[in-house]
Amino acid sequence: MDVDVVDMDHVALRVSDIDRALEFYHDLLGMSVRDRGRFEADEVPYVAVVAGGRHLHLVPSDDDVDVGGEHVCLLLRSDGTGTRAELDALLDELRDAGVEVEAGEPHERYGAYGRDWAAYVRDPDGRRVELKLH
Repeated sequence: MDVDVVDMDHVALRVSDIDRALEFYHDLLGMSVRDRGRFEADEVPYVAVVAGGRHLHLVPSDDDVDVGGEHVCLLLRSDGTGTRAELDALLDELRDAGVEVEAGEPHERYGAYGRDWAAYVRDPDGRRVELKLH
């Protein structure tokens, strides 16, 4: 079989509380919400949040959510977020909202789009979320 993987469609993340997850990904990080109505009508088992056309499917789970060493990297780009100082200001806002920012952050890190400032924070289930300037 000859296959060419050309892009990402979505990543599914199990979450313990959909409302807390949406507060983090939508309210604090500003990601658009999709499929909430379909979720509430039991048509799909997730609520999606969107970044650059790629979806994170937030899937509520009654089982323990063990995030282990996994993380998701979200690229940040806006008129107000493009420098280390602006990333520091965002991290201060997240801390004020009760989000755990890992000690010593931010750092310059490599990723798919090269090296730039990035910081690890924790979502409501303790999953590492890397916020990376791009």
